[in-house]
Amino acid sequence: MAKRTKSKRHPFEYQKLNGNVSTEDFFKIDKMEDRYLAVKFRYGMRTWNGCVPIISKYQGVNIPETKEDVEAWVLECYAALDPGRNNVWQEEQRTFWAGRKASETQSVFEALNGAEPLTRWKCRKCGPVPEINPQPASRIKQLKKMGYFIATRKKECPNCGGLQYCDLLIRLPRHAADNEKRSPISRKLQNKIKTVLPLRDACFDTPQKASDLIIDHKFPSSRWVNGETVNKTDMSEEDIRKKFQLLTNQTNLQKERYCQECVIHGNRGDFFGIEWYYKGARKWEGTSKADEQGCVGCPWYDLAKWKQELNAFLAKAKAAKK
Repeated sequence: MAKRTKSKRHPFEYQKLNGNVSTEDFFKIDKMEDRYLAVKFRYGMRTWNGCVPIISKYQGVNIPETKEDVEAWVLECYAALDPGRNNVWQEEQRTFWAGRKASETQSVFEALNGAEPLTRWKCRKCGPVPEINPQPASRIKQLKKMGYFIATRKKECPNCGGLQYCDLLIRLPRHAADNEKRSPISRKLQNKIKTVLPLRDACFDTPQKASDLIIDHKFPSSRWVNGETVNKTDMSEEDIRKKFQLLTNQTNLQKERYCQECVIHGNRGDFFGIEWYYKGARKWEGTSKADEQGCVGCPWYDLAKWKQELNAFLAKAKAAKK
C-alpha cells in the first residue's frame, strides 16, 4: 500500500505570534485565486475566530508569502480589526451607502455585517443572508468589487449541522474594486518607504505613527491598464518619492472618491473646494485612461507637491502686487 504523504504546511500556519494573536490554516476561496489565513484574535474578553486576506483579487491585496511579511500583515490586521475601531468603520460604511440607492446588495452587506462588535461566520443555509437572498453569490461578488473583504469556506454549522458554505465579512478598511494586477510591497520595502518619506499625512501634514499611515500610489490604480510596475525591494529613494505618498485611511478614502469621479466623468478633484492646478485644469486631459501625465497638477496626485506649488504661486502673486 502506498504511503500517504502529508501536505506541506506553510511556515506561517499554526503559529502563536503573541498572547492575543495566533494563526491557523491557510485556505483558498473556491473558483478564485484568493487565499486567506485563518486566525484567532483575542481582544480582552472577546475572541475572533476569523481570517485575513493574503491574496484578494478585487482589493489588490497580495502579501508576499514569507514568514516575516505574513506575520507583520497579520499583526496589522489585528490592530485594524480592534472592536475599539468599529464605530469609525461603521460610520465610514454609512457614508459610503448613503450615496447609493437601497438595494439587495446593501441588504446582504447589512446581514453579513450584523450588530456584533466582531463579525462572525454566517451560514448560507440557516444564517441571515439566505433570508435576504437565497442565492447571494452574485451580491457577495458585487460587495467584493465595492472593496469589501469577504471570505467564504465550508465549515461545520452549529445550528443546522453538517458542512455548509459560510461567509465572513472582515472589517478591514474598504479598498476600491481593482481588477488590475498589483505588485506586492514586501515588508522590507514598506519599512524603507516609511523611512524615506516623512511620517506625516500628506493631505493635512499631520504627524502620524507609521502603523497609522497607508502607502498610497500617486497614480491611482483605477487608471491602471497593464497593471503595476514591479515594486523591487531595493527600490531607490528617488523612485519611492516619485511613486508613493503616505496617507491615513481617511484621506486615502477621500482621494479614492475623487479619482473614481475623475475616471467616470473626466473632472479632476479639488482640494476641499480649492480648484487650482499647477499643471493643466480641472478637466483631465491625458492621452488615454492610463496616461499618468493627465494626473500631474491635480492636488490628489501629489499632495505635498501641490501645496508647495500653490504656496509659490501665492507668494509670487503677493510680490507682484507690491
